[in-house]
Amino acid sequence: MRICFHGTADEISLVAGRPLLVLLTARDLPRMRVFELHHPRVHAHPRLEHYRLCAVMTETIDEGRTA
Repeated sequence: MRICFHGTADEISLVAGRPLLVLLTARDLPRMRVFELHHPRVHAHPRLEHYRLCAVMTETIDEGRTA
């Protein structure tokens, strides 16, 4: 799935620098799900210090292997 994160340069660098992301889910789903980012691209707003990181995100099963 494609996903975009919006934030400052510091916030985007935290997300972009990680090969895996852990997301907490609603109570009816598994408590944590692990995702890997592929083909990340960062877009900057021309006048403001706002950034957008867009990437393809795939769920992994264990230790980073794609499901």
